[in-house]
Amino acid sequence: MVILAAALIHLAVHAARRLRGGHRPRLASPKPLALVSLAALSSAFLIFSYAEGTYSPGLWGDKTCMFTMGDRDHPDSSSLFPLSTVCNGVEIVPAWVNPTLVALTALAAATLVAVPFAYVVRRRTVSP
Repeated sequence: MVILAAALIHLAVHAARRLRGGHRPRLASPKPLALVSLAALSSAFLIFSYAEGTYSPGLWGDKTCMFTMGDRDHPDSSSLFPLSTVCNGVEIVPAWVNPTLVALTALAAATLVAVPFAYVVRRRTVSP
């Protein structure tokens, strides 16, 4: 949570400095791309941690089904990726969890891969 907050604050401060300097904010420079990557990855980690802690059978599988379905039964099946826990034939992990995790991880990977390219482009355009 702290890493996500720090990345978002740093990104906002970067944009504010650019705006105050009379420039428009550029997302395609190395620093903002790295901050977006860090924010996306930490968001994915937070969502996975929340969902894993809430819907994973853990040590007491019967309690997981009891809290979500009202049945004190062990889950039929469970897996980490895609995150899934099935109690009495019903998937208890919300449908938004896995697509969100994939989208945030893909965004983090794409922006992280773009950082070196943005650095090279910026270096070529800035230097004489």
